[in-house]
Amino acid sequence: MDDADRHMICFEGRFIPLDENGHLVNAGDWSEDLAIHLAELDGLTLDHRHWLVIRFIRDYHGIYDSVPMPKILVKGLNKAAGEERYNIRFLYGLFPGHPMRRSCRYAGVPQPAGCT
Repeated sequence: MDDADRHMICFEGRFIPLDENGHLVNAGDWSEDLAIHLAELDGLTLDHRHWLVIRFIRDYHGIYDSVPMPKILVKGLNKAAGEERYNIRFLYGLFPGHPMRRSCRYAGVPQPAGCT
């Protein structure tokens, strides 16, 4: 198996290229169903709380062509929710291990700079 084969996922009968970190190469390949599939491959079931994060990241990326820093993400989520319930710990609970990397992967946007 060459590198190209390892960086593909078969979804709904088509092969979708991923980068070396498992993020979509082509933003146009993203769909909510694909996000659900990627999360399931990681053993995660997305609920409405995950979707708030994913949609915020997608909207932010669409406006600024970059990924929000965690601090900006938390502030934006709290503003949208109208309460102070979101924090970094909450994000780790939703997206265990690497909340920014995982949420960006499911949102179909590039991995944040400095995220390993």
